[in-house]
Amino acid sequence: MSTAARPAGDVPRTPRAILFDVGMTLVHPDGTLISAELAAHGVPGVAAADAVAALQMACDASHMRLPAGHDAVGRTGFAFAGALGLPPEPAVAALRRCLTELDLYRDLDADAASMLQALRDLGIVPAVVSNSDGTLLEELDRWSLRGYFDVIVDSTVAGVAKPDPGIFRIALDQLGLDGEDCWYVGDHVVNDVVGGMAAGIGEIVLYDRFDLFRHIPGVRRITELPGLVTLAREALAGAVVG
Repeated sequence: MSTAARPAGDVPRTPRAILFDVGMTLVHPDGTLISAELAAHGVPGVAAADAVAALQMACDASHMRLPAGHDAVGRTGFAFAGALGLPPEPAVAALRRCLTELDLYRDLDADAASMLQALRDLGIVPAVVSNSDGTLLEELDRWSLRGYFDVIVDSTVAGVAKPDPGIFRIALDQLGLDGEDCWYVGDHVVNDVVGGMAAGIGEIVLYDRFDLFRHIPGVRRITELPGLVTLAREALAGAVVG
């Protein structure tokens, strides 16, 4: 499987900095935990990889206004259930527990540290813009990732969350860069692609681990983090300077 997809003949601008999401981009949900919680709610047999892929696809539903009468987690849960062909009530209950009560994000991407170091070796500054609960610095410390980043913006600390372009602009101001000089890497269509575009980020890269979003035109995708280093090297070789 190709690790990077982009419009034919299109070389991205060379980034001075690359901004990253964290959850589902650098650190992933533990699919075995989701599967176990589904089984505890009467829905056994869901494969761990399928559970994580369904959650990635369902997360954008949190921004929708339907189903009526549900909060963001409930709307995500309904989409999650639909993706897996499960009855909604137990799936929503299991996912709510995973997202609000359990330590779900346990799996550091195997390529995260080496990818970040490779970018720094290319002279590209990594930064973080992530929706979090105010514990982002501690989480990055937990995974020994904090030292790779020059700027870290936690939505709770900043008082603004993706997809609001304001959170991206906070990071850009701290970096002292214009959006067109930067790339943004994340896994969600609304929060990351739409939010990054609204903020004027020069290049959006969608980390599509499960190859769910290949139908979206004009969006660069990677299915493995080393694909980002490939894109960055191509941009440097193409001398399309941001």
